[in-house]
Amino acid sequence: MGIILKRSEGWDIELRKKIKNSLSVKVFLWVFSALTICSMLIYGIVLTVLPKQYQVTSDKQLDANTEFLVSKLQGMRYEEAVNEIYNFCIQNNSTAILSDDNGAMSFGEIKTEELTVATSSIATTVIFSDSKTEYALIISSLSQTADVILSLMLRFLPVVFVIILLLSSLSAFICSKVIVSPIAKISQISKRMTLLDMTWKCDIESNDEIGVLASSLNTMASRLQTTMEELENANKQLTADVKKFQTLEGQRRNFFAAVSHELKTPLTILKGQIENMMLGYGDYQNHEKYLPEALKATEDIECLVKEIITISKMESMDLEDTLQEVSLKQTINDTIQAILPLAQDKDIQIHQNISTDMVLSINLGLWNKALSNIVGNAVRHSPCGKDVFITLQSSETRNALVIENTGVIIPETDLSHMFTPFYRADKSRNKATGGSGLGLYIVKTILDLHGMTYCIKNTEQGVAFSLYLN
Repeated sequence: MGIILKRSEGWDIELRKKIKNSLSVKVFLWVFSALTICSMLIYGIVLTVLPKQYQVTSDKQLDANTEFLVSKLQGMRYEEAVNEIYNFCIQNNSTAILSDDNGAMSFGEIKTEELTVATSSIATTVIFSDSKTEYALIISSLSQTADVILSLMLRFLPVVFVIILLLSSLSAFICSKVIVSPIAKISQISKRMTLLDMTWKCDIESNDEIGVLASSLNTMASRLQTTMEELENANKQLTADVKKFQTLEGQRRNFFAAVSHELKTPLTILKGQIENMMLGYGDYQNHEKYLPEALKATEDIECLVKEIITISKMESMDLEDTLQEVSLKQTINDTIQAILPLAQDKDIQIHQNISTDMVLSINLGLWNKALSNIVGNAVRHSPCGKDVFITLQSSETRNALVIENTGVIIPETDLSHMFTPFYRADKSRNKATGGSGLGLYIVKTILDLHGMTYCIKNTEQGVAFSLYLN
């Protein structure tokens, strides 16, 4: 028995929880209760009012009809009046008794059924046109009484109650589905929104408050999706910028570490030479011999410092304000003319093959510096008597300016480091040419500022620097 009670209590708690947590059940119960109570109240009011109202209305109708009948009988003969009274009783479901001192005559049939009894009677007198005798006329209604109607309605009360329950249940079920269904759909959508899932569309189409809510949810979801995409793109851009900054910061640290190393050697040599000359140690007393070497070391340091300053200015400059439209072919010709004395000293031929006069939007000073470094490197690092080729290779997608020197190649392991500051693929040759080790790094900085892509690779003839102009 205790187990059964515990199970019953458990089911009761579960049922209450289900009702509490389910809007559909709540709406069903609310509508069902409201309809049932209202229907029973209406039926109770009808039980109270209808029989009495029916009785009053029936009596008034009988009074009016009887008065009309008496007015007609006053001008009739006795035989005509008998037929008129008889027809009146049939039409009005009533009985009549016409009597005088000599006797009485009855009209209408009095049924013996339980539910058909006289409910009201009216007595009056009439005098016919063919007689001076005054007749007494009593008319009685055979309609159902108020008590009988009440009895019938009470008898059908259980049936009416069952019908009310069925109709209330059906109406409550339909209302709960119509009202709760869109709300349940919006509730499911709100759960997806809490998970930042905006890949949905609330397809509730109506002009009421629920339709407005669905439309507002769609608008909010669309705006949230757009905002989330913008934030995601901004986050990606920020991540890329941070990585780029970290890379640049690492490159800057490496650059200054390399600069300090590159400056240390010539400064040490210069300091040693000056100190030895000042102290007059050994051969250093020959100032004519060591002063030119000290001057050369000073010039190397000066050149390195100038290029460091140039790089620093380029990294901090606003390129957009310095761009101008210039002819590619003209800048190539100007660069060749500047490099030509060096090429002639090494008996190197520079071949130009640019058929179209392309116009570039560039910073002219920086562009000339980059071209001078690229073409200069090609001439300096080519053996005497070789050739340098400058060509513009055009395709449907892009144009590439290729500067190729012949007779020399770069080890594959060194190609990826060619734009690193002070990196030397061939240390001995680099020193012989008097370079600072920053030439290609300056080229890289200038081309990056202009948003151009580039690469160095070995070819069958030598080394090619490819610069993609668009």
